[in-house]
Amino acid sequence: MSPPVPSAPANAVDFVAVAQRALRDLADRAELPSWWIGRTEGPDQVLVAALDPVLGVQVGDALPWADTHCRRVVEEGAHPLSLAMPRWPDSLAGRPGAVEGRPVSVVSVPLTSPDGRVLATLCGIGEGDGTRLPGLLDSIRLQGDLLGALLAAELELADRTRADRHAAVEGRVDEVTGIATLPAWQEALAAEEQHAARHALPVSLVLLEVQGLTEVNAELGLPAGDALLHRAAAAAAARLRGGDLVARTAPDRFGLLLPGTDATGAAALTERLRTALAAAGIGTRTGHATRSYETTLFATWASAEERLAADVPTTPHRRPAPAPPAPGRSPLDALLDLARRQLGADIAFITTIEGERRLIRNVACPRTVPYVPGMPAAQDDGLCDRVVATGRPFVVPDLGVPAFEQSSARAAGARTYVGIPLRRRDGSLYGTLCALSRQPDPGLRDRDAEVLSAVADAVMELVEEEDGARRLRRARLARLADLDASGGPVVVYQPVVDLVSGATVGAEALSRFPAGTPSPDRWFADAAEVGAGEDLELSALDNALRGLPHLPGFLALNVSPSTITTPGFLRRLQALPLDRVVVEITEHSAVADYTALLQALEPLRRNGLRIAVDDTGAGYASLSHVLAMLPDFIKLDISLVRGIDADTSRRALAAGLVTFAQATGARIIAEGIETAAELAVLRELGVGLGQGYHLARPAPLRIAAA
Repeated sequence: MSPPVPSAPANAVDFVAVAQRALRDLADRAELPSWWIGRTEGPDQVLVAALDPVLGVQVGDALPWADTHCRRVVEEGAHPLSLAMPRWPDSLAGRPGAVEGRPVSVVSVPLTSPDGRVLATLCGIGEGDGTRLPGLLDSIRLQGDLLGALLAAELELADRTRADRHAAVEGRVDEVTGIATLPAWQEALAAEEQHAARHALPVSLVLLEVQGLTEVNAELGLPAGDALLHRAAAAAAARLRGGDLVARTAPDRFGLLLPGTDATGAAALTERLRTALAAAGIGTRTGHATRSYETTLFATWASAEERLAADVPTTPHRRPAPAPPAPGRSPLDALLDLARRQLGADIAFITTIEGERRLIRNVACPRTVPYVPGMPAAQDDGLCDRVVATGRPFVVPDLGVPAFEQSSARAAGARTYVGIPLRRRDGSLYGTLCALSRQPDPGLRDRDAEVLSAVADAVMELVEEEDGARRLRRARLARLADLDASGGPVVVYQPVVDLVSGATVGAEALSRFPAGTPSPDRWFADAAEVGAGEDLELSALDNALRGLPHLPGFLALNVSPSTITTPGFLRRLQALPLDRVVVEITEHSAVADYTALLQALEPLRRNGLRIAVDDTGAGYASLSHVLAMLPDFIKLDISLVRGIDADTSRRALAAGLVTFAQATGARIIAEGIETAAELAVLRELGVGLGQGYHLARPAPLRIAAA
């Protein structure tokens, strides 16, 4: 009896279920009774789907990879067919159904991702000379291409779900280190176990124990111990990839969860981490282990614990460095604080000259002070004024002397001052960089201003970068305000045509913007960056919906995932005849939470709303979109349609997507049909609907409704 197969990721088409149907179809059409799909794990090929009434091979079984025809096809470029072999492979010869002395035929094709990576292999084997196999090879390859695309999309969806899960640790973040807690770690291990078992993927764990924490707490106090842990956690987190997770699993211990990392990769990462921490003055013990198909992640955790217990601690190369700046500050604030600490000052700040005024721009200080960004800088203190007037550094060892007793800095409790001018790239004066301390320093000299001068260029680079970003933001907001004042985006409608009858069955609403301005995609992206994405989309939606009463068939509306979950979008759709509305999920922004998106759409879909996924076939992400959303319409991207009449690979992928759509009850819409030849091939492939200049151009409502 086969072991239970872990379930598919939430909201995904079940790859294993589709694969099992594909294996049954292949067994019916070919004379080979035994079929399976396997992924390599170390020296083995682990089966993730299997149909084998003869040999008894099951999901979860492992075959020696070196002994397989699959390896020869993938690694040596062997032909997919090996017909009438004189004997069974050694790994299968001992099974009850493997009758020696009869010829054996094998077919193997790789399952590849859209970017060309081999994800698995599809293999069929059985007795006989395989006379029917050459005629079926193209069909088997197409089946492999489709299964590869589905597997790639399911893996990416699982990766995205994992990243979302790792990001969603609110309420379970360790207060000292800012990383995940033990419960979050245990939950992640349980979820990753399902993923690894389903797809036969390697997963490694690395454990890290910080040495000397008890001594640091006793000698220097708990804040010093917390700083030590914070640095160690930051060093570990800096070496993670997307989808990896680091958690605090014990008071002095961290765990790293590394999906897709094998034993060699885990050992290399462990060594790099040990070296980096030793260089930062942190001694450690480490242990790592890698999950195999024969065990679980929780058993892997126990193995890593055993290795850690037996490890020899590293010796720090130097004394621990000061604690890093608190997270969440801008690079400019962090640099300003670094200059303050290097100088031994209590406060450092930047002022900028705007006409006749000087304003405080940034402040670095570990405590509350009467200096706030945006407030006017005092004009009568003789300190920064002197820097501005002379354009040279100015240093005051003691503000207690009569000349400075009335200065605003002295009134605020400062006793020393260091200030330098800040200049733009063109040499003009921008403002000042100043530092103050509460204690007088008789040894302070002009050379101490060199500490500030050393970072002046870097400070100004960040200042001009931030100021440029602010100017760009203001310009975008002004452009959006002008667009809003003119009534928002202009909408045109492009017919969607039945490719068999030629009848118009619907239209897609497309936003157009003033001539000479960025593309529509850029308008929506710019609006999202300044926090106005929802407003612009809803404005475009309102203008598009004016055409609904006047157009035949359905109206397709382009809406981003983030806007779909907003009250404004839901309020607009509730009053519409939803059976005439199609929402095209655009990718102006990524889907942050598929569960929330599907929950928002569910009552609307129940009342007739239909969903389309755009740009299918353009890349990896669009297939993940399709599997997560299970849409009513799948839109073939223009890059797949253009030239399809002269490109067999485009035809094969389109054919696979047509088969997939038929299996899931979706309809295909081909975008960008521009020639009669493209139209003919799409009809031949069974594509039902289409758009494009060859069929009809986008037009204003008065023309589209005529």
